[in-house]
Parts: sequence; structure tokens; C-alpha cells
Amino acid sequence: MAAEERQGIEKDWALAVKGDRDAFNRVVDPLVPELIEAARHELAFFVETGDLPADATTPEEVVGEVMLRAWRNRRRRLLRVSVEAWLLAILYRVIDETVHAERRRRELAETARDMHPEVPPLEDEDAFWEWFQPEDLPVAEPLIPEPAPDPETVTETLEARPRVLATTARRALMMHRRHRLAVKEIAAVLRRPVGETVEIIREAARRVREQKAKG
Repeated sequence: MAAEERQGIEKDWALAVKGDRDAFNRVVDPLVPELIEAARHELAFFVETGDLPADATTPEEVVGEVMLRAWRNRRRRLLRVSVEAWLLAILYRVIDETVHAERRRRELAETARDMHPEVPPLEDEDAFWEWFQPEDLPVAEPLIPEPAPDPETVTETLEARPRVLATTARRALMMHRRHRLAVKEIAAVLRRPVGETVEIIREAARRVREQKAKG
């Protein structure tokens, strides 16, 4: 993103923080198609793994909830985190809450409760908005040792084999390759140290390349 474009976004965001809904929409509207695609991918993954029914919700409903939360909490965004990364973090939170609620519903419907331990509670809402700040935050963008697969390969492989990667690894690789976020931002979204995030992306990329080679 060009410096001039970034400055324009932050100028509109400053207006949004003061209550300008039109300025808020100018910032977030261009990101809606990408957010809907991210929500579609997340929902497809959890439907495939059996954690959500196919009719649990829709990508559009997820993104609608993301926008409501983003507007209500717009003053909590750290300026060092891009709007896109911030919205993706909220999107993952909405998805995780949906999965958690479904698991809880299923638990309550089970008769053999002792065979199914309770799902641990989600992170406290206030804690979620206190952005994780990695202690090893570098000045320069960290380098990934090997080039990661192209975005199309990542998407195709994960949609064909959703269980190849755990949720954190899958999200890290999607943010890195499809959404083109900086590793520092991915670390903030995942609430992991930057060095650990690099390793997560590297290993996830290796697994995808391995699956691609198998055909």
C-alpha cells in the first residue's frame, strides 16, 4: 500500500473515531469482499470438520457482525495494526464464538455428560481487545526461510484437505499468503511471538507443499 493511500485511510479513521460513519464506511467497504471470502473459508473449514452445521450462519452474517463490533470498538484499534488485520482478528473472534456456542449446545444435548468435558470458556471480551504485543517485535519484517506456496495453491489445498493444518496454522498461512499481511501483524492477530509465528507459517507452508506434491 502506498504511503499516500495509507495516510488517507488513517485520516478517515481519525474521523471515524470521532463518530463519522461515512468515513468509517470509506475505510471498511473496500475490504468487505475479502472479509466475506475469509468468512466463507472459515465456515467451510468448520463445517467440513463437523464443528458447525452447514446452516449455522453465512459469510455475510459473519461480516455484518464484524462491522457492528468494529464500529462499536473503533477507538480500541491500535494504529500500528492495519484495519484489515484488525477486522480479520474480529472475524476470527466471531467464528470462534460461533463454534464455541455450537459445541456448548451439543454438550448440553448429550446424555453422557461425563464422557464429554466442557469446552473451556472463550477469552474474556476485554482481554480480546487488549492487543497482544510481541516482546520480540522487530523493526524490519522477518523473512520466511523458504518461499511459501502461491495464494491459489494454499486456498485449493486447504479447501480440498481442510484437516491438513490446525486452525492457528491455517489462519497464519492464509493471512500471510492470501491477505498479504506482514508477519508482525499476523503475530498480533494470533497473539504469538513473532519468531514463533515465522515457524508456524514455515511449517504450514511445508505441509501444503507436501500435500500438493502428493496430488
